[in-house]
Amino acid sequence: MANVSVSILGCDFTKIGEQVSEAEAAGADIIHIDVMDGVYVENLSFGPQMVRDLKKICRLPMSVHFELVRPETYFKMFYDAGADYITFQMDACWNPLHMLNVIKKAGLKAGLGIGPAYSVEPLRYALPHIDGLILMSVEPGYGGQAFEDTVYDKVRRARKIMDETGIHVPISIDGGVNEERGRRLVSAGADILIAGSYVFGADSITGAVQALKGLKRAPDGIWEKPLTKSVFVDYNDMVKNDDGDSKMF
Repeated sequence: MANVSVSILGCDFTKIGEQVSEAEAAGADIIHIDVMDGVYVENLSFGPQMVRDLKKICRLPMSVHFELVRPETYFKMFYDAGADYITFQMDACWNPLHMLNVIKKAGLKAGLGIGPAYSVEPLRYALPHIDGLILMSVEPGYGGQAFEDTVYDKVRRARKIMDETGIHVPISIDGGVNEERGRRLVSAGADILIAGSYVFGADSITGAVQALKGLKRAPDGIWEKPLTKSVFVDYNDMVKNDDGDSKMF
């Protein structure tokens, strides 16, 4: 089954705690938090306090997606807030391999985001340094965009690069995800579906989450077989840190 990361940007902000709790109870796997600076994208969103507050009511891992320039400037404040996973856009960082290693050295999972206008070929060189990949199916930070169908081919190309290098990390898709597109994305090789409006704008948050989680990958469009376990990551697994304490990831 597909993993589901619910994007709180799609929440009714007057009910954000209630809606996140419902998504968690419905079986969502990850909470996705877009952080925008008004520079990389023409929008502003959440700060580290949102991570702190959500961790008070939610046990799911917090995946922070930097849609901003100079991610090194913001990393520590979100690390201190309790983020479990930090992803930044490859084109927004001058030294991406260094930034990835800074995140990993701090004990967090490090992800790389690739926008719809960019090739996945550089992934070949970044794979040894990342724990996850986000492929954007719309440009980050702008509402009302058309879904870029080219992302289906990019998922397949990313999966091919992983097969060739022998390094597999989860592939997430961010932007315009719904059940119909989710089927094609999972079939192409996506592991995690990031959904905001589709989930939090639905009549039933529970129904939307469960519809996405029910999607399965199978050859030739036959929806019967589950995702391959070798490339599937259970984001609810607990591991021990160096101090012996339980920590997500």
